[in-house]
Amino acid sequence: MVYGSKEVLRFYGELLSLPYSIPAVSEVPDEPGVYLKETVSEVRFEVGRVSKESGEAQFSFLKGAVEDAKKGKLGAIVTLPINKEAIRLAGFNFPGHTEYLAYAFQVKNFAMMLANKKLKVVLLTTHLPLKDVPKKVKKEAVLEKLLLIERALPGSRIAVCGLNPHAGEGGLFGREEIEEISPAVEEARSSGIEVSGPYPADTVFNRALSGEFDVVLAMYHDQGLIPVKLTGFGKSVNVTLGLPVVRTSVDHGTAYDIAGKGVADTGSFKEAVSMALELLR
Repeated sequence: MVYGSKEVLRFYGELLSLPYSIPAVSEVPDEPGVYLKETVSEVRFEVGRVSKESGEAQFSFLKGAVEDAKKGKLGAIVTLPINKEAIRLAGFNFPGHTEYLAYAFQVKNFAMMLANKKLKVVLLTTHLPLKDVPKKVKKEAVLEKLLLIERALPGSRIAVCGLNPHAGEGGLFGREEIEEISPAVEEARSSGIEVSGPYPADTVFNRALSGEFDVVLAMYHDQGLIPVKLTGFGKSVNVTLGLPVVRTSVDHGTAYDIAGKGVADTGSFKEAVSMALELLR
C-alpha cells in the first residue's frame, strides 16, 4: 500500500519522466499487488519549499497508514522522511515519527534502532537537547531498553555505552555510569540477558564491528547514529522496537535542496522495505 496523493505522484512522474501505474483504492484489498490509498487529493506545494500545506499532506499520509495498521490491515509500516519544519506547521507536535507512532499505538516502552549490515545500535534517548540527556540516563530507563532489546532480538550480545568520556573514568568525569548505568546492566544480567558495560563510546563500536557484540545501547542520538551512518550511510534502516506492527524507515531526511532533480539515492528506502519484510517473516 502506498499512502499519498495521486496528484503529487502525477506531478513528479511528469517532472522526472518516470511513468508509473498504481491503481487507487479506498480500502486495503485482499488481493496481492501494489495499491495507492489517497489520504489527501488536492495539495498546494512548491518543489523543495517548506509550507503548511505540504506538512498537512505529510501528516495525512502517515495517519492513513497508522489507521489501517490499527485496524489490523497492515503488518508493517515503512516511513519515508518528513520535513519537521513543515509538519509542525500542520500541528504535528512530536519530535519525530518514532514518538508519534508510540503515541498512536499507545505504547510506552519503545526504542529507536538504527541498523545496517555491520552495526545495530539502539538509542536510550532520541531527539533531546544534549544538555537534557543526563537527566534521562536513569537505571529504570536503561533496564527498560535492555529488556526491550532482549524481547525484540532474543539472545543478542548487548554492549552498553557510557554517557561520559572514558565511561566516567571511575567517577572522575561523571557518576552516571556508577549510579545508574552499571546497576541496570547488573540487574539485566541477573535476569539472563547477555549484556555488559558500560564501555567508553570511543571504543565499543569498533568492538561491535569486530563481532564481539550484536547490539550496542547508546545513551543519546549522535553517540549512536554517527557510527551507524559512518559505516553504512544510505544503507542503514531505522527500526522502532516495541510497536505492535513492524516499523522501518530510511536513515536520512527530506533533502529539499535536491528535490525534483531526480538525483536522490533510493538505497536506504530499498533496505527499509527489505528489512520490514525480513522482520515480518
